[in-house]
Amino acid sequence: MSGAGGDSKPPRIAALIAAHDEAEHIGAVVRGLKAFGLYRILVLDDGSTDGTGLVAAAEGAEVLRLEPGQGGGKGQVLRAGIAHLKPDSFDYYLFLDGDGQHDPADLQGFLDHLAAHPRTDFLIGSRLQDRARIPPRRWRTNALGTWTLGRIAGVQWEDSQSGFRMIRKKVLERLDLRATGFAIEMEIAMKAADWKLAWAHIPIQAIYHGGGSHFRGALDTWLIAKFSLRC
Repeated sequence: MSGAGGDSKPPRIAALIAAHDEAEHIGAVVRGLKAFGLYRILVLDDGSTDGTGLVAAAEGAEVLRLEPGQGGGKGQVLRAGIAHLKPDSFDYYLFLDGDGQHDPADLQGFLDHLAAHPRTDFLIGSRLQDRARIPPRRWRTNALGTWTLGRIAGVQWEDSQSGFRMIRKKVLERLDLRATGFAIEMEIAMKAADWKLAWAHIPIQAIYHGGGSHFRGALDTWLIAKFSLRC
C-alpha cells in the first residue's frame, strides 16, 4: 500500500498522546507538537489524578479522558483514541508518549523524510544512534524484542519498542487491534507487516528521566507476539 505519489501538499497528521499522571511533562509535549501545525492533537488521559488532562487542555490539546477502570492499559487507551479520530479525513496517525521521553522537535525528521519519500506508509523513530544514553537493561530487552519479532514478521526493524511513530491512516484502519497493554505498538507493526508497505526508520533522541522500565523482557515479547499473530 502506498500513498499518492506526486502530491506536494504536506500530510494531514493527527497526533495521539497516551498519558497517565504526566502533568509534569505533557505541557511541553503538546507545545512542541503545536509548533508543527498538526491537524489534531489528542491527549488520551488514562485516569490521571494529577491534572494531566487539565494541563494538556490549557496548552491547546483536545483531551479524551478515560476514567479509572475504564482504560485498562495503553493498548485500550490508544484504541479508544483511534476510534475517536477514525471518522476524520487525514493522512497519518502520529503516536508518541506523554512522559517527556520523546522530543516533539524530532518530528521534523519524519516530515523531511515524507517530503522526499511521500509514499512511505510507516515511519518508526529509532534511538539507535543514541544507544549510549539508553540504560543497558532497556537496551537488552529492546534488542530481544526487536530481533525476535522482526524474525517473525520478516521485517528488519531497528527499534521495535519506540513509541514515536507515524502510520498511514489507511494502513491502520485495516488492522484488527486487540492488545490492551503496550503490546499494541508491536501488534500494529507486526500486523502491518502483512501488507507490502514502505517502511522508514527516523533517527530520534533517547531521553530518560530515571525509574524502571515497564517492559518485562521475554514475558512481554511473548505477549506481543501472541497479540500480533492472533487471528
